[in-house]
Amino acid sequence: MDMFPTLHLLNIVCETNIQSNKRQEKLTTSEEIIKLFGVLILITRFEFGSRASLWSTVQQYKYIPTASLGRTGMSRNRFDHLFACLRFSKQLDERPEDMTSEAWRWTLVDDFVKAFNDHRERHFIPSNMICVDESISRWYGQGGHWINAGLPCYVSIDRKPENGCEIQNAACGKSGVMLQLKLVKHTEEEAAGDQEDNNGGGISSVVELMLCDSKSTGSIPALHATG
Repeated sequence: MDMFPTLHLLNIVCETNIQSNKRQEKLTTSEEIIKLFGVLILITRFEFGSRASLWSTVQQYKYIPTASLGRTGMSRNRFDHLFACLRFSKQLDERPEDMTSEAWRWTLVDDFVKAFNDHRERHFIPSNMICVDESISRWYGQGGHWINAGLPCYVSIDRKPENGCEIQNAACGKSGVMLQLKLVKHTEEEAAGDQEDNNGGGISSVVELMLCDSKSTGSIPALHATG
């Protein structure tokens, strides 16, 4: 919890409860949201075809025990409800006329990314070695008439094993703790980054990611940019 933007947790609860109110469902609390995060992390440890099977108490295979996630204290119905209502940032119910569809969809995470960066800047002092790189949050897409509900900017890079949302990031080279995140929101940003990489390593992105780190350490740290 030292690493999580705890003040923003209250915003997550508030925004999730707004969605719960619309469905006339029981409201949630900070403690329940933390439990939801724990169940989500636990789910990644299992291979499954249907998510509902994770709550089954009937053992399907002789040597593989059931997940029985009901033992966590969260029922399947409650998990499905919270998962459907979970919100990390504030998004207006209707898209403003002067806002693009892409910008409006990014508002679902904008507040959380800012809270993450602010929290790390205030609470973590990195070493004098900063590693700048890029990550991909995998996205398979929805397609069809769901296209406007999907990822606003899809990035496909030959050298990456997965495609999806590109996140430029900076981390402490000694502890491995992530310091700053920057979402690539437009294909133009990715194209500009590739052009800069050919001429000097994406200098503008590196400088932007390191500005807060230099504030934390009080000096400009050594830089290690990975390929």
